[in-house]
Formats: sequence, structure tokens, C-alpha cells
Amino acid sequence: MVTALQVAGISITAVLLAKMLQRYAAEQAMLLTLLLGTMLTAAAIVAMTPVLTQIDMLLSAGGLDPQQTACITKAIGICCITQLAADVCRDAGESALTTAVLLTGKIALLLIALPMIAPLTKLLEEVLHCTGLFG
Repeated sequence: MVTALQVAGISITAVLLAKMLQRYAAEQAMLLTLLLGTMLTAAAIVAMTPVLTQIDMLLSAGGLDPQQTACITKAIGICCITQLAADVCRDAGESALTTAVLLTGKIALLLIALPMIAPLTKLLEEVLHCTGLFG
């Protein structure tokens, strides 16, 4: 397991190497940053496994459907990946691409949330039927 101190040390070393490489080979500096960012994100996700397991147990104990807890886990992954991709695009000076990546991530979150929204809208319909405000 990677500790926060190890991540900080590896990151600082990689940034220094990338800055030195940037003068001579900007593409390789960008690849180094991308590679390290991906590796550290993967390590963080692996380190989060016990937390995600605990969240899954709590949500299941609260009566949520396993599909709904899977949606939440997928949403966390989408957020991590989208943020990493957007930061890499921002570092490369591609602000339009950064915006596109963030928009795509938000749309992916909405698509994943649809199965969770359907029962809520059904419940809302039932409440409105009971009060006589709907149909």
C-alpha cells in the first residue's frame, strides 16, 4: 500500500524530472506526468477498496438495492478518472478539451444516476396522487 508520504515524494520527484525534460522533450515530460498520474490514481483506488466496501455495507444495511450501490461506486470511479483527464488536459494548455472532458464526465454521472432516479420519481408520483395534485 502506498502512503501519503510516498505519494508526495514520488510526485515531487516526477514534477522535477518533468520540468527538466520539458526544456528538451516536452512530449516526454507530458507522458511522464500522465503515466505517473495514472499510476497514482490506480494506487489510490486500490487503497480505497476498504472504504468502498464499508460504504457498500452501510448502504446495503440501509436497504439500498445492490444495483444502486454499484451506481455509487461507478460514480466515484468516473469522478476520479474525469478529474485526472481534465487536469492533464489543463496542464497541456487545452482548456476547450478540459471543458469537454468535464462535460462528458457529468453526462456519464447523469446516465449512471438514471436507475436511482426512477424509483424516486415513482414515489413522487404516488405522493402527488395522494394529495390530488397530479392526474
